[in-house]
Amino acid sequence: MEVQPKAIVLINGKRKSGKDYFASALHDRLQNSEIIHLSNEIKREYAQLHNLNYAELLTDSPYKDKYRVEMIALGEARRAKDPAYYCAMATQHATKEIWIVVDNRRTSDIAYFKSCYPDLCCVVRVWAEDNVRRTRGWSWKLGVDNVESECGLDHYPSDVIVVNNDNEEDNFVKELDHVTQWCKNQLTKTDQRPSWEEEDQ
Repeated sequence: MEVQPKAIVLINGKRKSGKDYFASALHDRLQNSEIIHLSNEIKREYAQLHNLNYAELLTDSPYKDKYRVEMIALGEARRAKDPAYYCAMATQHATKEIWIVVDNRRTSDIAYFKSCYPDLCCVVRVWAEDNVRRTRGWSWKLGVDNVESECGLDHYPSDVIVVNNDNEEDNFVKELDHVTQWCKNQLTKTDQRPSWEEEDQ
């Protein structure tokens, strides 16, 4: 049975921007947390349908890139029928009080969590310059970098923006501290507004 969370961090950003890196760093700081990958459910389903290596699809490998466009198409087809399909699947076995949800890609993803768990969500945008992303293995690809799964949240308002360029560690640590503290506050006071809203007043 799904555990009711007390804090949900919804991470989004471009490919190779460092979403997993931020999620891992946050997870290491928060004992009662778990990382939830929405895209893993798409990969699992695609692997079962086509008798592929699911474990290999989870890696940043040419094997995954070979099927990326087809996996995007599968995800779009499922979401067209039920926008919350993969969100519900990914969280059904959650056991921790803090959910770190990686790879939110559409407004419907964030809408699901905000609707089901109001006042428990923090939207984090991880950003890196294109030249930095290239050093991490990114290159622009038609049918991947120009579709909703990559661009759907480009203009969505975020509570926190994490700059993850290689030479700007100070911003990364500052925002990591910020989100860490918010999560800890949520554990003891679930109706508390995000601290950055209080600071703006």
